[in-house]
Amino acid sequence: MPVRKRRRTDSFEKIKILSDQERSAEDQNSLQYIACALEDHGLQEPLSSGLEVLPPADQQVQTPPAPVLLSPVSPEPVHNRGDVTTEDDILSRYEIGRMLGKGGFGSVYEGKRLEDDLEVAVKIARKSRNMKYINIPGHPAPLPLEVGLLILANRGPRVQEIIELLDWQDQPDQYIMILERPSPCQDLWDFLNSHGGTLNEDTARYIITQATMAAHICFSRGVFHRDIKLENLLINTETLEVKLIDFGCGDLLQESAYDVFCGTRKYRPPEYLTEGKYHGKPATVWSLGVLLFLLVCGRFPKRRDLQRIDDDVWFEPGLSNECCHLIRSLLQKNPSWRIDLKKIIFHEWFMVLSLRSATNDF
Repeated sequence: MPVRKRRRTDSFEKIKILSDQERSAEDQNSLQYIACALEDHGLQEPLSSGLEVLPPADQQVQTPPAPVLLSPVSPEPVHNRGDVTTEDDILSRYEIGRMLGKGGFGSVYEGKRLEDDLEVAVKIARKSRNMKYINIPGHPAPLPLEVGLLILANRGPRVQEIIELLDWQDQPDQYIMILERPSPCQDLWDFLNSHGGTLNEDTARYIITQATMAAHICFSRGVFHRDIKLENLLINTETLEVKLIDFGCGDLLQESAYDVFCGTRKYRPPEYLTEGKYHGKPATVWSLGVLLFLLVCGRFPKRRDLQRIDDDVWFEPGLSNECCHLIRSLLQKNPSWRIDLKKIIFHEWFMVLSLRSATNDF
């Protein structure tokens, strides 16, 4: 069998140390923040002890879990199954505004907490017949999978790159999640379109850094988001702060391969099509590659792009060599040749990170 030539990646995977004259103090501080954040949140072992995914509700011997009213900050008492009264209903404590978005299993609305006027997002998700539940430490009853994954992703030191779950309630036919609502913000799809369909490399670099951090921290906490895309990233239009949202397609992280795809087709890793299975981290690296490609090229990668990437000859006029190299490293057809998730933000393209330059011309 012929041996494929090794990719020329060594020089880009090493951390390049620049002198003070070559980089401003602001850039050094930004890079130091990223490295420290990885050490604090990303290099711990994934949380796995005590976690269990239960069969779909229609396959369980017991009935689905009783309605539960819990808060990650201040837990409320458990309620018995049955109709949720107006007094018990979590929605009675919020003023519901206009719809922000609608998906296959639920809708998201603007909301305001009545006790203090805090602006929130309210997600109302319908329960499907095959909805999964999850057991996690610290919670007496099984949780809807999406709720449990978001609780796990928020467990530990607060992470700005992941949306915060403020409160939730399990009801007989639906579950309701109260989420933080940054303002002013829009999803990355709308943000990209409102800025002509492409972003400059400085702005894209700042966004991808945060998306990569969010993915890495999810993995370190035992969570596989599985649907990182433009629509699932909220961006503050003034500060460019990014938050990962919508864990509805997610699952617990596992070392073995997944044989069922749940996510968005255009971000689907090629190994699922060829082998019928995929692993969490390489698949996430692929989705980040598609995300970066969209931000700087303004389109999804085409078959010809992917062939040239696989041949290590792809480039895009107007992009830096470092950016093109990173895209080639992310979008390798063979998952074993893709850059490791932990090494992405140490790629040479990230060595000149500056929020000031990102916000100057986005």
